[in-house]
Amino acid sequence: MGELTLIGMGLQDEKGLTLRGLEAARKSDEVYVEFYTNIMPGLSIQNLQHLVGKEVGILTRKDLEENAERAIFSRAKQKSVGLLTPGDPMTATTHIGLVLSARKQGIQTRLIHSASIVTAAAGVTGLELYKFGRTVTIPSPATNPTPESAYGFIEENRRIGLHTLMLLDIGNEPLTIPDAIRILLKLEDRVKAGLVTEDTMLVALARVESPDCIVRADKARNLREHDFGKPPFSIILPGKLHFIEAEALHVLAGVPQETLEERE
Repeated sequence: MGELTLIGMGLQDEKGLTLRGLEAARKSDEVYVEFYTNIMPGLSIQNLQHLVGKEVGILTRKDLEENAERAIFSRAKQKSVGLLTPGDPMTATTHIGLVLSARKQGIQTRLIHSASIVTAAAGVTGLELYKFGRTVTIPSPATNPTPESAYGFIEENRRIGLHTLMLLDIGNEPLTIPDAIRILLKLEDRVKAGLVTEDTMLVALARVESPDCIVRADKARNLREHDFGKPPFSIILPGKLHFIEAEALHVLAGVPQETLEERE
């Protein structure tokens, strides 16, 4: 009887594996890793293989979404297969699809959790997790040049005072924070919802959990001119702020006090 175990690796490198996750990977007959759903800026395949104690195969998007039967399920029916994932398993629809398909084929599945950008973004900014609304992805222009639907979800969150976490596309050319802000401003020009203007306060996140992590809150016009280095990137559009959240953005994200006061 085989088994498929999805093992979260956290946000930065192979050291984000929990002890439980490391134990599961070491006990698996075969171990694979995917980097389609996110980028882990400090991860080394060689270090990961040394830590796990065996070869780790790399799966592509096609392996996960089109050839999962050959790449994963045929093996997991007979063996113990560990699939290492960036972040926390099941935060990506790709992983949900894998688990559902495996269960339908009678393959036992197990989840081992780790850090996720969904929770880490709240942690590094001091914003309250339960006040985040729907998370959205800002696609690169090559993928979707007119992502009005994403802007619609942001509008829904803002209307009821919730924060919006925006994940930036990590495709062949990862979307940068300045380019994402330009996309949001162009959407505002078309939709005219009053959500993101040059003076809107945003929170920019780069490489959360990395030693060179950047957390910076400022007006969109100022963030647009800043170089945030290498991906992965996220942006938060804050909703209604509790006074402790406002203080946290000032202390943890460096937002100027006058920018906070302008929002009141």
